[in-house]
Amino acid sequence: MFSLLILSYPFLFKTSQPFKLLRLPTVALRNVLQFLNPIELFELSQCSRRVLSIIPLSGSRKFKLRMNQFSSSIHVNGYSFRIYKNSSQSEYTLHGTRIFMESTVKICRHTERELCSFWEDRHVGLKAVLFHLSKVFNCHIECGRFTNTIPAAFYMSIIDFISSRQSDIKKLHVCGRNLTDKNVTAIFNKLRVTDRLVIGHQFSVPPPIPLNHSKSIDIWNSCWITTEHLNSMKHCIVIQLDCSCLTDQDMTLFLNDWKSGQFPNLQYLSIKSSFLSKTFTAFGLPSLQDTVNPQFHLKT
Repeated sequence: MFSLLILSYPFLFKTSQPFKLLRLPTVALRNVLQFLNPIELFELSQCSRRVLSIIPLSGSRKFKLRMNQFSSSIHVNGYSFRIYKNSSQSEYTLHGTRIFMESTVKICRHTERELCSFWEDRHVGLKAVLFHLSKVFNCHIECGRFTNTIPAAFYMSIIDFISSRQSDIKKLHVCGRNLTDKNVTAIFNKLRVTDRLVIGHQFSVPPPIPLNHSKSIDIWNSCWITTEHLNSMKHCIVIQLDCSCLTDQDMTLFLNDWKSGQFPNLQYLSIKSSFLSKTFTAFGLPSLQDTVNPQFHLKT
């Protein structure tokens, strides 16, 4: 039956005649699929298992997939798959249902570049859409952006899924509700973060995690960071540390190392610490004061 499958999606071909896609030879089929964007390919993949199996011919393995919990969305090459609560369905014009993993949910084609799906639980939806799209396109997951509100169990299940498919990720936010030090250590044992690492988790004890892989490091609570940790960041381009315990002496040693060329890639440094004296300055330069909101001013 599937060998006679006839597809006539209006987004695929502007014609009133059905187009027998699966009867095309492989070279021609590949050329046709390469014209389709990620949303169109997703729609096509919903037809049958056989159609799903031909999606890689589009070159989807080179797609860039990014997950953003802040906006409850998955982005693929500039096209968005957004996750909304079922309660917001009345605000949109629905366009049927689609299957993500084992879940059948209602969807809306909000714009040509955006497909919305509706879920009882947005965390469940985000996870299902991420897992489904990464399997459909069989592509690398480049970014995982999370907030502190995501439950640790959900967060770790996503990390486990990503690490089962790849050994590194470009950008990752390490944070979650009730995330433990053991969880975080396990993350770094599974994944290498190459471009931007953001750590929102507050450690109870200094962690044995590597900080020498990422080009950009942003740690929201860095009270555990010592000069030894800083010295491991020698290839970083950006270093941002909030709530640190670094002292005048620590910063003087670090700045002298930077000045002597031991941090050749470093272009931006921001270190906030209540342990820096009011008279401390970098390289003897005059400090810049916030005259608008001085009560929020910290040495940086």
